[in-house]
Amino acid sequence: MNRLLAVALAAAVLGATAVAAFAAPGTMMPSQEFVDAPMPGSPNNATWSDLPGGLAARPYVKSLAVVNGSQRTTVFSGGVDAAKSVRTGDVTAVVSPTNLCRAGQTPAPGQCYATPNRVGISFGYKTDQGLGLDFSSPSVPLNQTVSASTVLDVVIGLNTLGKTLRWSWINGQLVNWKTSGLGTDAAEIHLRVRPSQTPNIDWSTRGPVGCTATPIRDCDIAQADGTYLGSQMVLSLDDTLDASLTGAAFATQGAIAGYLVPGGSAAAPTLDMQIASSHLAADGSPQRGILQAFLPAGALTTLYGVVPADAASFFTATRRGDPGTQDAPTFAARSESDDDSAGLMITVGGITFSAPTYRVTRKAATLRARTSARGKTVSVSSASKVAGCRAKACTATVYRIAKGLTAKATKVAGGRSDARGAVTVKVPRGKLPKGATYVLSVRKAGKAVASTRGRAA
Repeated sequence: MNRLLAVALAAAVLGATAVAAFAAPGTMMPSQEFVDAPMPGSPNNATWSDLPGGLAARPYVKSLAVVNGSQRTTVFSGGVDAAKSVRTGDVTAVVSPTNLCRAGQTPAPGQCYATPNRVGISFGYKTDQGLGLDFSSPSVPLNQTVSASTVLDVVIGLNTLGKTLRWSWINGQLVNWKTSGLGTDAAEIHLRVRPSQTPNIDWSTRGPVGCTATPIRDCDIAQADGTYLGSQMVLSLDDTLDASLTGAAFATQGAIAGYLVPGGSAAAPTLDMQIASSHLAADGSPQRGILQAFLPAGALTTLYGVVPADAASFFTATRRGDPGTQDAPTFAARSESDDDSAGLMITVGGITFSAPTYRVTRKAATLRARTSARGKTVSVSSASKVAGCRAKACTATVYRIAKGLTAKATKVAGGRSDARGAVTVKVPRGKLPKGATYVLSVRKAGKAVASTRGRAA
């Protein structure tokens, strides 16, 4: 594979406009060695050798295991160079920069960045020509069995780029999502993902289309040219977004692109998730897709003033823009565990295309709360009556929210509404010091009916 062709193909797979287009005329991309190597004389294309600090500073896949039922095979594990030990036919990954400046090039908006604003990670299998992306039709014999039910268990080290991680997009079924060290260069992502049947689009025959633009626009593809079984992801390092979105993730199946757009106001925040694909699959049937969105605890408490335990009954997700149909959204809270970070998983199945947007908003009421201190007690009160919470019908809980991106919520006190529907919870000062962030949650029959975030007086 010559270098110009290889770079053009990498751009098709990893997206020339900052977000991935996970379909290419061929399901092959350059190897990690190629993406790492200097490209003398290239006027446009940067590789990891152009990153300040060089190869030792880039993100890397720390370990990768292939799991089929009870059988687990670790393909590699170690540091930046661990993946170099894989053999032809082994499942592996390639980590690529997007929009990185060449050494000596001046960063400029719309041109390039001193560090990449997106990092692409493609999973596939090693060949003599690069990375094969289609597990269902490998060009060489695979050393590990991979099917639609296989789980790829992956640990990613962000290295020197860890401080600017925001949201991530995954092509595949997201089984588990766990982050650690967020906001530091020691940040890691541990995900378990199943590869997805992905539409294959021959972009050379389409002309300019906006299906992979950011944000997605002007997307109208009649039919896919084929399909492949694969999995890739994009890490967004756009630190202009709210830091509370650090560690957010959304996964798509049956799609070629996706994008995350926060909006609204502080009083009424919104989160738009865009997903794009062809109207028809390669066999002529309607293309259908699935969207999974994981909102971490930090986004829930900071943007919406709700703790993860309440989030499943707190939100709604509605389709906007492109007309079509989908199944009813489902909402599932995830607790902190060895495999998952605390947060909310939103799933929308049966999506028709071409480019719908799903807007996430809260449906439970937002309280106005106030605090007052007297001696060793802090009183957290609702500034107005809560509808439906009369005759002590509701419980009220105050959570102290830890500093940092993890935003761990710890219950510090509880109470009940009075006969008027007003809420007051008394908290020992030692559990809610002055300036501490808290969430006041009001529940009826175990479900959140109102919630707010505040700071202790």
